[in-house]
Amino acid sequence: MKWFTKLFSESADQDNTSGELNAFLGTGTKFTGHLSFEGSVRIDGHFLGTISATGTLILGREALVKGEVEVASLNANGTLIGTVRATRHAHLHEHAVFDGHIITPELSMDQGAVLNGSIEMPNSNPRPQIDESEEMPVLPNSTRRAVSAPREAASLDSSGPDSEDLG
Repeated sequence: MKWFTKLFSESADQDNTSGELNAFLGTGTKFTGHLSFEGSVRIDGHFLGTISATGTLILGREALVKGEVEVASLNANGTLIGTVRATRHAHLHEHAVFDGHIITPELSMDQGAVLNGSIEMPNSNPRPQIDESEEMPVLPNSTRRAVSAPREAASLDSSGPDSEDLG
């Protein structure tokens, strides 16, 4: 059984210290429905449906998952379309493609990973509230200069580029 563990240890989650997989959906397989598990599950095939787990979901390069996913940890190197809630963390490896909405307190991505959609990162340490009754200082910024630039350009256009308006 050690060969099986070694085969998948390259993309195994760091939290999965034993390297054991509870289930494996291999390349070329298709599954539709609801998957619930504890521990770690690796998907290399196609899955359509919902996944809810207290453990780690590992997606291989050939994986295609469409649906709702709620896991403690996501370790993706395949394609995932839908909504993901990873209560601990999510990691998108270099071949991962994610389209949808991801909610996780920790997100990491390797160069080459693609994320299209929205990210929500709940913070256990919320920022202090700002008292809006206090006057905030106005700092010069590029937006303010950009707003005044068209007026200057408009006055140049009306008087001509070479003429001076002396009054």
